[in-house]
Amino acid sequence: MSIRRFILLNKRLYKQATYVILLLMIPIAVMLFKTAAESDSHVMKIGIYAEDKNAVSARSLIDELRTVREEISFTEYASEDEAIKDVTSAKLDEAWIIPAGIDETFERLAVGKRPKDTIRVYEREQGVTHLFMQELLESKAFKIYAPGVFEKGAAKVIGEDGGLDEFVKTFYDKAPGSSIFTYARLGDNTVKEESYLLMPVRGLLAILLLITSFAASIFYMEDSDNGLFIYWHSKFKNLRALGYYSVVMINSAVLVLLALVLSGMSVGVITEAVNMVVYCVALILFSMIVRMVFGSVKTMGVVMPLAVIVSIVLSPVFIDIKGFRAAQIFIPSFYYLMSTYDSYWLIRMCVYCLCEVLVLEVLYRIKRIKL
Repeated sequence: MSIRRFILLNKRLYKQATYVILLLMIPIAVMLFKTAAESDSHVMKIGIYAEDKNAVSARSLIDELRTVREEISFTEYASEDEAIKDVTSAKLDEAWIIPAGIDETFERLAVGKRPKDTIRVYEREQGVTHLFMQELLESKAFKIYAPGVFEKGAAKVIGEDGGLDEFVKTFYDKAPGSSIFTYARLGDNTVKEESYLLMPVRGLLAILLLITSFAASIFYMEDSDNGLFIYWHSKFKNLRALGYYSVVMINSAVLVLLALVLSGMSVGVITEAVNMVVYCVALILFSMIVRMVFGSVKTMGVVMPLAVIVSIVLSPVFIDIKGFRAAQIFIPSFYYLMSTYDSYWLIRMCVYCLCEVLVLEVLYRIKRIKL
């Protein structure tokens, strides 16, 4: 494709309101996520009310909860009704009510008896984060009454006069004073820890590029119907389509790369650029295959939202559903998001592109359509 034709196609694209809106969505989306990440935002907001604020176990439990990562907010309330009211009005995700008899509750648990009072949890809905909060609360509560379980059990085995105090003291002296976990990310590339609100941005930008590739197919079909290619003859019509799609994708890809760099999510300019080039080729070939299969603007308009939904579900935009690996291998965005930190998936994405070329050539020979 000549530079003159590239410039002319770009000028025509910028007259398309739909295309301009797609381009504007990229910086706007990143700016909004960046602003939200810098604000006071949390994955979960928990309200805590202790009926007896002087209870040792209540204070210990609240102090333990305050050591949790800052993405989870804990706020003490002066009354149970106020905490429940804020859950009802969606100001809180959950309200945890610690009973006045919490000390007795933990003592009974330590000796294997059923507690008379329990910590009450009020919530408006239940989701994955709420299930995690249940695990968090139970683990922190267990940490409070576990020493009692140990001491009671040791007393039964050793006896009160068998050096129990020294045995318990030795146990606590040997207990680790810091975390026994260290974390390392596998793969070729690493990036500094980022806000949880910025984590899905790369995936959403990848999906936005998928939408752009479908828009390229629609623009191509409209221009073909309007006779644009009468004076643009090509013996290899797939290559002509590839050049046309590339013009549409280049602008969006450059904006996405800039957004990743400016937002601090980049793993390196060269790595990002290589991954982006291969991903754009995969998207172009993917949308060309879809166009050749369905072949009309109206049908493409129906297929596009379905493809977007499937890509969001099967790609690790928010979560990685490992049980769907057999289906994920057909999704371009899956390879791109996985290749960000591991070159193994970049190679797989290149193989995916070669498979797309073969499928495209087979479809072209079968249908003999004009591109």
